[in-house]
Amino acid sequence: MAKKSLSTVSTSPFLHDTATTPKIMWEVVYTLIPLVLAAGYFFGIGAMGVIAFAVLGCYFTEYIFTKEHKWKTLMDGSALITGLLLGLTLPPGFPFWMAFLGGVVAIGMGKLIWGGLGQNVFNPALVGRAFLQAAFPTAITTWMMPVDNWWRFNGTNLALPFYQGTPVDAVSTATPLSQMKIEHVFTPAQELIFGEIPGSAGETSAIILL
Repeated sequence: MAKKSLSTVSTSPFLHDTATTPKIMWEVVYTLIPLVLAAGYFFGIGAMGVIAFAVLGCYFTEYIFTKEHKWKTLMDGSALITGLLLGLTLPPGFPFWMAFLGGVVAIGMGKLIWGGLGQNVFNPALVGRAFLQAAFPTAITTWMMPVDNWWRFNGTNLALPFYQGTPVDAVSTATPLSQMKIEHVFTPAQELIFGEIPGSAGETSAIILL
């Protein structure tokens, strides 16, 4: 009597990597740490606040609207990445409440509305920034020079919700690309490399980005 052969039938892939979604997410978070530190170095506590409020907006929305596996979703790193990326694309003098609102939109309209992680058709952080660009065009195109006092807030960081706010004592100027296009003034390469220029919180230093 022949013995029956036992076999397992399954679908591909048959080889699995040890990488998991949370592991990949947190690796990306670690790569963003130098940019966050550089933003704080060049633009002080104001830039750190913008990034922090963007992250808070993302976590707040994730917590409110996630029904199942709430804490697992909060800890997978995706909301943190979205908040960090959003905050790094904003001007250092951006009002904190607007950064928070951008985080809410990024997660709500950029991620959860599509079904959650991996289902979104657009980058959630850029959805949040696109909303802020359309809603607050003046605030999101007001750029600050690097600060000489780390503890001084920038621009209208502390403006109350739905109020324009009074700018603090700070210098605003055009970005290098705007200067080149409009004024035909070229920024020295050294300033572009090391980040002594106005721009979004996480974009000014080429060497840190590399």
